[in-house]
Order: sequence, then C-alpha cells, then structure tokens
Amino acid sequence: MLGRAPHQCLNHALKLPGRPEQAAVLRRSLAAVLPGYATDPGLALASELFNNAVAHTRSGEEGGEVIVAVNRLPGRVRVKVVDQGPRAPEGTSPHLHPLEPGREGGLGLRLVAAEASRWGTHHDGGRTTVWFEVERSATRV
Repeated sequence: MLGRAPHQCLNHALKLPGRPEQAAVLRRSLAAVLPGYATDPGLALASELFNNAVAHTRSGEEGGEVIVAVNRLPGRVRVKVVDQGPRAPEGTSPHLHPLEPGREGGLGLRLVAAEASRWGTHHDGGRTTVWFEVERSATRV
C-alpha cells in the first residue's frame, strides 16, 4: 500500500476498488510518494488513467480493482495503472482518438501524451497496463 515512505524507497503500489470515489484516495496516496517535480503532472495523469480504467474496463464492474504502481528511477518517475482488461472480449487497447469537435470525452490519453515524457500500454494475462513517465528535466513551469 502507498503511504509516506523515506525518499530512499523507490517502488510503491496500491490496489484500489474500481469505484470513481477512489480517485481521491489515489491522489492522496500518490502525493505522499511522488517527488516534487512529478507531483502535479503525476496526480493529474494518474487520476485520468484511473478514471479511464473504472469507466472502460472490467475494473469498474462490481468487485473490480485497479492497481497503481510508482517506480522512482534516476531522473524520472514511472506510474503504471493496471486494470482488469476490457469489458467486451473484442475490446480494444487504449489509444488516442481523433479530435472531434463536440465529442464528449476521449481526451484523457491526449492529455497523457501531451504531458508525459513517455507513455504506452502493455497487455498481460487479460490485464491492461497504461504507463507514463515524468522526467525531472521535462517538467513545465
């Protein structure tokens, strides 16, 4: 479980129920472990990915869960959000949607792509991981 940890601790993980109100718990927990340069972008992007997981995957169904892991690496932080996979067997991988005026939603991964130093997806054992990195030198003022 995430929590206050000494700066020498490099890895943290948190398992949350897949319910929208848990986004606040996620933000409080991440704020305690993210380094200063990564706090604002890390909280915003992790919240977006958590909400996407709850809205679009089996993690948002009854009994679902989302795992969030933070890895502090030299000069950067990697955050991974792991969901329980698509709701439908023919579900797709998270991807950027074309911009459509008037469309509601669909901008979350655009935010991740714009603000993160790097990001991507990984599928393993029916689960989907969406990850991003924030570099110390890439943070905006």
